[in-house]
Amino acid sequence: MTDDLSGRTAFADALARLRTSRGLNKKTLARMMGFDPSYVSHVENGRHRPTCEFAARADAVLQTNGELAAAFDAFLAETQTQEGPSPRTTRAAARMRAGLVVRREDSQLTLTEDGYYHIRILRDVHNAGDQPVTRFPVRIDVDAHPADPHLSRRFYRDNPVTLTELGFRATFDGEPSRWELVEDRDAYKKIYVWFEPGGLPAPIYPGRSATIVCSYRVHATKWGNWFEREIRWPTEQLSVHLRFPAGVEVSLTGREVTWSGDRKLPSPPTAAIRDGVTDFSWSTNVPPLTNQYHFDWQLAA
Repeated sequence: MTDDLSGRTAFADALARLRTSRGLNKKTLARMMGFDPSYVSHVENGRHRPTCEFAARADAVLQTNGELAAAFDAFLAETQTQEGPSPRTTRAAARMRAGLVVRREDSQLTLTEDGYYHIRILRDVHNAGDQPVTRFPVRIDVDAHPADPHLSRRFYRDNPVTLTELGFRATFDGEPSRWELVEDRDAYKKIYVWFEPGGLPAPIYPGRSATIVCSYRVHATKWGNWFEREIRWPTEQLSVHLRFPAGVEVSLTGREVTWSGDRKLPSPPTAAIRDGVTDFSWSTNVPPLTNQYHFDWQLAA
């Protein structure tokens, strides 16, 4: 195998240049990509070889229109053997969707008469990568006082959200599935949903699809008057439903949060009253990676 140093250096230089031109530091880019900051630093400094997944995510987050993918192709070309190109030289641009792809996400938040927000998130996922996938990470993040971080920390220190009160449940293709709490803070939970319906492992193999549904509840006093969806996987369709008792007056606003700043939603939510519930619905197709869609409301009886 030939020395890959020059190709690796060219990719690192392109990554650093594009990152800087977007006004991002390494830590911010790493967060947007879902990588450890030290890994981004090592790639830029030439200490680590970039992977296809790393190149694909960086290309998508930085919106380089394939420039980083092409630099990654050039890097891979230098890793070929004397017998011919390595199987890994598949074009990075063609593997932009490597790993799980969310075909459809349907997120629902419902305020019920008992004072709880009930959250249900359905994802139809497809494995577009070349390795089986065995779990899916879920994050639960609440903030009753987003405008005052100090007050929020103090509030949740005295009133933590507990796993018991969440009543978390998960299903895999309609069957209850095992889950594991991996991070537990006062106002934040991270959970792994294992693909084990009925207690039996059922990995999503390359080319296969499945439906994952997660549900939980948080009392309104602990949740806060907001709901947000962050695009952390390539997503083809996102829909959001915010449901309130019809007798409650709701003033709802929404915005799209991108790395370049906030802006209005491409289209406003629409409202419809059915069975005593006001349902505010909103949807979008092919939302960009790392975008956040944030909804705020005020309630009045």
